[in-house]
Amino acid sequence: MTEEENSTTAPRHFVLIHGACHGAWCWYKLVSLLESDGHKVTALDLCASGQNQVPLDKLHTIDDYHQPLYSYLESLPSDEKVILVGHSMDGYAVSSAMERFPTKIALAVFAAAFMIGPELSLNQIVQTSIPEADAYGDSTFTTGTANDVPETILFGPKYMAAKMYQESPHEDYILANLSTRFAKFFNDEESIQQRIVTKEKYGTVRRAYIVAGEDKGLLTNIQRWMAKNNPPDEVREIEGADHMLMFSKSHQLCSNLLQLAKKYC
Repeated sequence: MTEEENSTTAPRHFVLIHGACHGAWCWYKLVSLLESDGHKVTALDLCASGQNQVPLDKLHTIDDYHQPLYSYLESLPSDEKVILVGHSMDGYAVSSAMERFPTKIALAVFAAAFMIGPELSLNQIVQTSIPEADAYGDSTFTTGTANDVPETILFGPKYMAAKMYQESPHEDYILANLSTRFAKFFNDEESIQQRIVTKEKYGTVRRAYIVAGEDKGLLTNIQRWMAKNNPPDEVREIEGADHMLMFSKSHQLCSNLLQLAKKYC
C-alpha cells in the first residue's frame, strides 16, 4: 500500500466471494494485503466450494449455492455495512445479495465478474458472453438426465493455463489445480428467477466494476459491455491482469479496492 492509502483509508470490512470451481482459498494474497493495512476481511466458501462440505447434488437452485453469503450478511449487526467483492460467475452472488440485503452493503465491487442489473437480464448476458462448451478445452462437463445441456463443469488444467492463469504466478496455477472443484451452472427456471434484481433494492447500492485487462476467460470486451449496459458508479481497469486478477495483480487490485472504499464509503 502507498503511504497515502495507509494514512487516509479508514478500517473497512471486506467480504470476498470466489468464482466458479474456486473457493475462499483464491483470495489468500488479497486477504493478507488488506489485513496488513488494518482492514477486516471475510473470505467465504459458497456451498460445495473450497472447504464447504455440502455436496453439489444437494444444491437445487442458485440460492442454495449462495446461502453461506446470505447467512453471513443476515448475521451482521444492523449498523454494520460491508464492501462486497465478487469474482467471475459469482458476480451473480453479489447481485443477489444486493437485492436481498441492500442495507448491509456499503459498496459492491464486481472484479472481472458477471454483472446483471434491472435492465440487463441474465438472458442477455448469457447470449452475449457464454461460449460453447468446446471453448472450455480440456474442462470436464456433466449433463443432466433431461437433456444434453451441461449441468456442471470442472475447469481443465490446459484451459486454466491458457485462459485464466496465463499472467499469474505458476505456484498459484498449481494451487488451483490442487484445489478446484466441480461447479454447477443452475440453468433451471427457479434459479433464473432468483437472479432478477430491481431498481428499488439492488439499485440503491453503490457499485464499481474492475476490468481485467488481459482476461481470456471472461473476455475484456464483454466486461466493458456489461459496464456500458448496466453502468456502475465507476469503472476501473487493471492492465496486464488475467482472469485471476487476485493472483496476477494482487497489489493493484488491493490498491483499487482501497481507493474505491475511500471514495464511496
